[in-house]
Amino acid sequence: MPVCTLHLLALDESTDPRFFVQRLKETPTKVIVTSRPRHVVIHPTELDNDPLATKRWDLMVLLQATADNPDPIPAALRSSITDEYKITTGIPSKLVSSYPSRNATLQKQSSKYPLTDSLENYLKDGGKSTSQNLEVSPSLLAFMAELTKTHPGPVTMLNLLHFQYPNGKQSYYQYGQAFIPVAGKRGGNAKLVGNVVPLQSPRSDSRGSPGRPEQDWWNEISIVHYPSIRHFCDMLAGEDYQAINEKYRLSALRDTFLLCTTELDVEGLVYSKL
Repeated sequence: MPVCTLHLLALDESTDPRFFVQRLKETPTKVIVTSRPRHVVIHPTELDNDPLATKRWDLMVLLQATADNPDPIPAALRSSITDEYKITTGIPSKLVSSYPSRNATLQKQSSKYPLTDSLENYLKDGGKSTSQNLEVSPSLLAFMAELTKTHPGPVTMLNLLHFQYPNGKQSYYQYGQAFIPVAGKRGGNAKLVGNVVPLQSPRSDSRGSPGRPEQDWWNEISIVHYPSIRHFCDMLAGEDYQAINEKYRLSALRDTFLLCTTELDVEGLVYSKL
C-alpha cells in the first residue's frame, strides 16, 4: 500500500500557488492531487481546530512518499512555505495508480448530472435546520452563491475523520455503503480513501508547542468529488442523505474536518450550465 502525505500549505506572499505546483511537478515527487482550499464546511470540535479552520491555506497537495524520501517536498521549495499541516496516510495502490484517469472521467462527466429538487425545496421551506455537523448552513449557502459566480464546475471535498471507539469505524463503513447511491445520483464519488498512519510521538503544533498524545488523532481521510458546490448542497438538503447521516454518520464520528477545495487543473475551465 503506497504511503502518501497530505499537506495543507500556507505560502509566502511572493509565491503563486500555481507556480509552486509547477515547480513541484518538475521534481521526482509524484503529485497526486493539487487543490485550492476554498471554505471550511465543518470545523473540528476537538482536534486541531487551530490551525485547521483558523489558518488561511493556499494549497492542498497529496503526494506519494518513498522510504528513501519520507518528505516529498524538496528543500528548495520549503523556503516558500510559511505554515504546514501534514498527515501521512496509506492509500490502496489501485486507487493511487488509477486516480488520474478516474479523476479525468469524473471531471468530464460533471455536467451530465442534474440537480434534484432537494435544495430548491429546502430553500422554499425557509431553510429549516438539518442534522448537526453537516447541514446547509447560511455560511455554506453564501459560499455556494459566491463560488458559483467564478467556478460553477467540480469541487473536491477533503474529509478528516476521527472515529468513536470501538464501533465508529464499522458504523462509518455502513454510512459509506449507503452514501454511494445517494451521492451517486448527484454525481458524488469518493475518489480516494486512506488510513492515517499513527503518530510516533506526541505531536507539536505549527509553532513547536507540545501537542496531544499520539493516539488521539485522525483515523482516516477521504477525498470526494462533486460536480459542483450546488450539487453538494443539494445532497445535504435531501431527506435521503439526512436519513443515512442520522442513522450512521453522526454516531460514527468523534470529530471531523470538512474542507471544500477546487482542483487547480479544472479551475478556469468553461463548464456548461449545471
